[in-house]
Amino acid sequence: MKSSHSSSLKPLVTCIMILFATSLIAQSNNEKYTCENSANTFLEKTLGNWRVITKDRTSPGVYESNYGTSTITQSIEGCGIKESYRGTYRNKVYAREVVITGSDSSRVQMSALDSEHGSFSILNGTVEDSKMTLYWYRDIQKKRLQSKYKLEFKDESTFEFSSFLSTDYGENWALTHQRIYHKIKHEEVTIVTKDSIKVFGDLYTIDKKSPTILLFHQGGSNSRAEYKTIIPKLNNEGYNVLSIDQRVGGSYFYGGHNRTVARLEKRGYNYCDAYPDMEATLDYLVENGYNGKRIAWGSSYSASLAVKLANNNPNKLDGVLAFSPASGDQLAECRADNYFKTLKLPLLLLRPKSEMQRDRSVQQISLAKDSGHKTYVAENGVHGSSMLVKDRVEGSTSKQWNVVLNFLNELQ
Repeated sequence: MKSSHSSSLKPLVTCIMILFATSLIAQSNNEKYTCENSANTFLEKTLGNWRVITKDRTSPGVYESNYGTSTITQSIEGCGIKESYRGTYRNKVYAREVVITGSDSSRVQMSALDSEHGSFSILNGTVEDSKMTLYWYRDIQKKRLQSKYKLEFKDESTFEFSSFLSTDYGENWALTHQRIYHKIKHEEVTIVTKDSIKVFGDLYTIDKKSPTILLFHQGGSNSRAEYKTIIPKLNNEGYNVLSIDQRVGGSYFYGGHNRTVARLEKRGYNYCDAYPDMEATLDYLVENGYNGKRIAWGSSYSASLAVKLANNNPNKLDGVLAFSPASGDQLAECRADNYFKTLKLPLLLLRPKSEMQRDRSVQQISLAKDSGHKTYVAENGVHGSSMLVKDRVEGSTSKQWNVVLNFLNELQ
């Protein structure tokens, strides 16, 4: 984020601290709120995680398309909602914090602060006929320049929250920001493999027609920890995600907890033994009607198994990404190299430059290229899918992400 944004976010932090302090004061006074009114009932419908598609005005009559993610939670002991939005605007990172409260059955008030303007706004309005409308006036007496916000549900998983500007006392309105919210449904799932292992995972659904990415972690890891920052990014881009904890993993890398390993009655599985977990995951998507494009994504040992999965299931998958595919002796029977020549689906193989000092890595990249597959060596990267995580790379990951997203877009 640019320095101008850092300064503009200072009021945002102050706003959050004020709101937090307000809630603490209320609790210390043991004050009981009575917020059971139709306005708050309407606001509660917005709770959850959302993918937001925006149409933003950059100048009169000129708009750009952007996207972001929104998390909406209850605020002040259930007397309203708080939205935390992160996205892009004018090719920059954009953040917005909003608090909306319903004072009675129809009246609402909204407090808003964003990183673009760095100013704090108060809007007042009403909820009528399942629609919320709020107004802001530069001069409350003259009301020549004013803004209007409208929130309306299209269905239970989609709503529009857009803003408009008038410079002629509300006679004419120009759209400034159109925001369409699509709910991201998250559920923990269990999948039983052919050899009766119960595999735990997380399914993030925008809709079943959207493309779905199957995420598999590296050895000594688990899906929630390894992909904590990657999953929201993929949701932002319009992908459903199904991530699982394979039977070979743990908490050694990135912390977290491998739910599948914790419940195993038998230990001592090798890397190749985790293949049925991945095959069952793919079958789960097919059986549950996820009919958009399906893409396998593996990290380290699971990258090799993901290539095997794509090779063996060309009618169920549409592509595969392999981050630092492991090729040690334990993977002799299932290493990625075994399938490059027979794999018919698009493959993107990625490695950090630091791994290209090893002969096996060089030979693997060369074999993949000779077999007609795409490869990429990241100048600034680390092992596995973590080459996409800034904190682990300790630097920019934009080049890696551009390569990944371009490959995914080509599959659509």
